[in-house]
Amino acid sequence: MSEKVEEYWFKPKRHGYGATPTNWKGWLVTGSFAVFLPLVSVPWLLSLNDDTRLVGMIVWAVTFLAAVYWFTSFAKRRTDGEWMLRWNGKTYKELLEEKAQEMNAKE
Repeated sequence: MSEKVEEYWFKPKRHGYGATPTNWKGWLVTGSFAVFLPLVSVPWLLSLNDDTRLVGMIVWAVTFLAAVYWFTSFAKRRTDGEWMLRWNGKTYKELLEEKAQEMNAKE
């Protein structure tokens, strides 16, 4: 099922891959995520002792990756456009097609 979003919180980046916040909601969720991860991770990792270090690190890594996956999925759903590699607002596919046209025009 595809979810219809009425308001977008992110827009595709002009350079690179991903999205950037466009309104206060996008900035709030991004900032909260950036603050939440270290606030939870540092005490968790510091609390590990020699007996629980390996299991604790594995639990932390799995939880950390799940949180990053959730945030990325959330941001993709709230982005006005598709995430793809871009340079100067153009996709690499468009840039390659332009270059091919230039090369054909020279021949």
